[in-house]
Amino acid sequence: MPVLTSLYLCNSTVYAAVGSPTANGAKITAACQTELPEGCLINGIITNEAELTAALQGFFAANELPTQRVALAVGGSQFNHRVLTLPRMSEKKRAAVLTREFSTGGADVTAPLDDYMLLSTDKKTKADTVLATRVESAVIETYINLAAACGLKLYSIDLALAGQIKLVRATPELAGKSFVMLQFDGDSLIAGLYEKGQYKYSTRSRLFNPRGTEASGTEIGQKLSGLIQFQTAAKSEHPIQAVYFGGSTAADLAVCTPACRALQLEVAAYPETENIKLPEGIRLADIALAAGNLIGR
Repeated sequence: MPVLTSLYLCNSTVYAAVGSPTANGAKITAACQTELPEGCLINGIITNEAELTAALQGFFAANELPTQRVALAVGGSQFNHRVLTLPRMSEKKRAAVLTREFSTGGADVTAPLDDYMLLSTDKKTKADTVLATRVESAVIETYINLAAACGLKLYSIDLALAGQIKLVRATPELAGKSFVMLQFDGDSLIAGLYEKGQYKYSTRSRLFNPRGTEASGTEIGQKLSGLIQFQTAAKSEHPIQAVYFGGSTAADLAVCTPACRALQLEVAAYPETENIKLPEGIRLADIALAAGNLIGR
């Protein structure tokens, strides 16, 4: 497959991973990141297109990134997603079911775009478990316009959470394990709960304390405690064993470690895997969602 430039836009940073999907993961030949001008992107909403355009143009030029096949990963509270289990049906009928599920579940918008990602299939019942997503079409149009202004040719736009799920799938070291993956996004935190290696639930929340402080470590520990309680309330037979960090600094990991250990959780940066080939000096944890976005569904 031709080379893609995977671009993950978060609140304060843009991450890029250049490479191609492979049978089991991805081969990445270059990766980089840079800080974005403050306030030009808030919770996935473009608030200053001119500054963001200039920043991205400078980023692509400085790092000599390919501009012809850009796979964009985005997220934010404007993306409504939920896990659904559906019987086997045609794509036309499935689209109608998604429309009905979102419209009756409080996610009715003016001009919706619905999509889904297959998570698993029950071999006995042939039912599909999917991650369904709805977003206002105007939100996607802002990203299309941004790419055009930057001189980028879009290959795809996908939910950042999908990149996390694909990354976990491509990490056999985590197969069968129950854990939380924390993805730092400026002053926001994406927490994905995985049971026996399979995506189950996620939250996106704001961090009120400055990152890298003891107060931040305590706050994140409280969020993890809430996920443990959620897992317990669901009467799961698979307690959370570990927490893995993506997009974090050494200070983030250091201040969170005491709270994680108090909850009897293993704590570490997201692990390396042979299925994701990386350039020398690049850690998978640092570019987790950009890397995951390269992986085929």
